[in-house]
Amino acid sequence: MKKMLIGVVFALLAANAAAEGKAEEKKAEAWKEKVFTAEELKKFDGKKGQPVYVAVDGVVYDLSGVKYWKGGSHMNMHEAGGDLSDDIKSRAPKGIHKGGAILSRYPKVGVLAPPEAKDEAEKPVVTVPEENELGLEKFCPVMEHSFVVEAKTPVVLYKGERYYMCCPACPPQFAEDPEKYIKHPKVRAEKEKERMEREKRERAANKKKGKSGKKGEKKKD
Repeated sequence: MKKMLIGVVFALLAANAAAEGKAEEKKAEAWKEKVFTAEELKKFDGKKGQPVYVAVDGVVYDLSGVKYWKGGSHMNMHEAGGDLSDDIKSRAPKGIHKGGAILSRYPKVGVLAPPEAKDEAEKPVVTVPEENELGLEKFCPVMEHSFVVEAKTPVVLYKGERYYMCCPACPPQFAEDPEKYIKHPKVRAEKEKERMEREKRERAANKKKGKSGKKGEKKKD
């Protein structure tokens, strides 16, 4: 009888241990249930108190505790809140990052949803420079260098913005993955500068229009 009781106790302990093991395993794999869309991932850019999340090969990692990612930027080359699969494999030092293997030491927080089919309206369209763009210095997102816009310079229209390519070989590469190229820090800086210049011109035009209207009203009286 005593041996039977001991056997039952051991069986219960083994069952509890197995249950706890399964619970821990399930907890460890819970990150696989969290799916981030590309838009949702953008929120976790390390700015204004947000965590630093990056996606590589479909897995979303939390790099908030990495000092080199403080503020959501790494070495002035990589930005948090996006898919860095290509950056890790092609731009990051292989001796350090080892093709992304370095990320295995950091917490996994989810998976990145596959990209949705591109709308026809969002597909890049190649055009030519406008007259007022000739002679301007622009940054090529594909070859990653600055150049002067000429009449033969290819210009790619994408999501309402104009991107300048240094040679005819660049637009096809850009079209393969536009989002990858427009995330480059220098491209973002250039677009922000262009936006500010547009707003400045619009304010000046509205101000001029307002003055013109007032003068016309006064003359009419």
